[in-house]
Amino acid sequence: MADENEDNKEYRWETGYEKTWEALEEDEDGLLESSIADIIEKSKRKRHADKIGVRLGMMRHMNVIVDCSEAMQDQDLKPTRHMCTLKLFEGFIEEFFEQNPISQLGIIVTRNKRAERLTDLSGNYRRHLEALQTQCSDPNYCIGEPSLQNSLELAYSTMRMLPTHTSREVLVIMGSLTVCDPGDINVIIQQLASAGIRCSVIGLAAEVCVYKLLARLTRGSYSVVLDDRHFRDLLSAQSFRRRQ
Repeated sequence: MADENEDNKEYRWETGYEKTWEALEEDEDGLLESSIADIIEKSKRKRHADKIGVRLGMMRHMNVIVDCSEAMQDQDLKPTRHMCTLKLFEGFIEEFFEQNPISQLGIIVTRNKRAERLTDLSGNYRRHLEALQTQCSDPNYCIGEPSLQNSLELAYSTMRMLPTHTSREVLVIMGSLTVCDPGDINVIIQQLASAGIRCSVIGLAAEVCVYKLLARLTRGSYSVVLDDRHFRDLLSAQSFRRRQ
């Protein structure tokens, strides 16, 4: 019971942005910027403190699922969610390999109700950057709806046979509030949880129940971005592997 309480306590912090409106207060000029900046700064200090428990020298295998659905054309992140994600994701890739030089990363994109493997698990960061720039930079690349189930199944198929002494992780970057899946997504979520594959989600819009469930059952984290700076910080936090 104590362990369960600790897990719930940790998860509530990681999803602390689900009710940000309760923490927002207007400043003397009637603006919200200072309140948002304060939330981001508190989150940043928390992550810096957590780095005390960072596991160094550990081999990590991470599949990153990137939403490339029509929802990524929204302009609440500039110039669009898609272009902002590409720019920040490229920075994350470089930072990931700086912090985890013996690790591997792969990219899966989901659009038009399908999941496509953009790059295989590899330690060559240039290969990932080149694939993003040559295949995903077209503004018209984002179409249709995403499929979380297909994406998770594709990630699971490449990670379930990896050695269990390495860290196996999935990071989902999702802008859509809806998904189009062919079956019961709970099945693949349970498979990921049973295999010990940790799944974390960064949402670009608002809290979604299935994303929250995925993160909770696999002992991952779930956060919703406030702006591009907060998005960058959340990605940066994923480049470090904390002790569980």
